[in-house]
Amino acid sequence: MNPSVSVVVPARNEEDYIGPCLASILAQEPRPDEVIVVDNGSTDRTAEIARGFGVRVVYQPQPGLHIARQTGLEAASSEVVAATDADCRVEPGWVAAIQEAFRDPQVVETYGPLEFYDGPLFDRLLSRYGYPLFLALMDRLGQPNAAGGNHAVRRRVALEVGGYDVPFGEDLRLMQKLRQKGRIVYTPKARVLTSGRRLKRGRWKMYGVHLKNIWARLRGLPQDYGPDYYADRERR
Repeated sequence: MNPSVSVVVPARNEEDYIGPCLASILAQEPRPDEVIVVDNGSTDRTAEIARGFGVRVVYQPQPGLHIARQTGLEAASSEVVAATDADCRVEPGWVAAIQEAFRDPQVVETYGPLEFYDGPLFDRLLSRYGYPLFLALMDRLGQPNAAGGNHAVRRRVALEVGGYDVPFGEDLRLMQKLRQKGRIVYTPKARVLTSGRRLKRGRWKMYGVHLKNIWARLRGLPQDYGPDYYADRERR
């Protein structure tokens, strides 16, 4: 039997992106049981646009990506809570692939690949072909790498371990806690497209911080993802 699925989308000043994101979620077959947009103190039309799609909007004035994700996790009513970001577009079959993974009662989290839909050609090709190979290799090595823009958790277990509790790297922190509670599975069929704006601070700065922290995690050392970039996002 397929578990119920809530989709949570944290959003702060995302009026240019939230529409296509929600359209892709609502086009899923099967549709999720619930879609929640966490309006994280937006000063633009993000919440208005989201309500126009008929989804649930939860207001969280305290800025912070981990705070917004946690707010959505707590507000959700389904057995499984799937997460994506406001500048993402989920591919057909995303919800179905997540449900398939959670038919196994031992699974506490699943995650899939992210691919840039815009930005430099090099990065789009790297995300399309290189990133899935990297995820598959790390999965074979017993080192899952869940990303906040494309993962899903068993809600009850995620709340038991404290949910999202750090300002940045909140997705990987939750994954590490969930590893102690059950299986985490890589689901290649659960694909999500994302904006290349993540590269605006520099290609190698973005890739470098993740590679540095993966290497630290493999050696059992502390990880450092820096400040919460999301908390400071303002409409330009």
